[in-house]
Amino acid sequence: MRNRMVWGVVLIVVGIVGLLCVGRTGWVGAPGSGWGWHRGPMMPGFGRYHMRGPWGWQGRGAWALPPVAGARTVEIVATDFSFSPTEIPVKVGEVVNLSLANKDDDSVHDITVPGLRVRLVALPGQTVAGAIRADRPGTYEFFCSIPGHRESGMVGRIVVTP
Repeated sequence: MRNRMVWGVVLIVVGIVGLLCVGRTGWVGAPGSGWGWHRGPMMPGFGRYHMRGPWGWQGRGAWALPPVAGARTVEIVATDFSFSPTEIPVKVGEVVNLSLANKDDDSVHDITVPGLRVRLVALPGQTVAGAIRADRPGTYEFFCSIPGHRESGMVGRIVVTP
């Protein structure tokens, strides 16, 4: 009987702690993943949504250089689990401004290019921009890192040629 009471108290405490965590931060990503979109005024200046990744808190335009005046701009439109265009040609050493226009009304989207260490985050209805420069030829995949979006088809590639 005493053993059941101890386990009951442990489960109640764990449940209360879990509810407090989720209630404070909103939706939390997959257990152990370190990812999750959080709502609320947790970090001043970052707006309504905040991305927490394995590397820590990220705000808008994380990992991207500021846009470069006079550089070619490529607009990427994010809507309903797709990007347009899905292929971006770039020359080695060319500086290109990427402009991510999120046309969804209720979903946050981003462009993550791990091979170029670039990430742009756009809130619903927002457009953000950042510069990229590839020093080596190759094909670099980009995708939306919001859980489930990449798997739903939000992928593309940047093709860098000499």
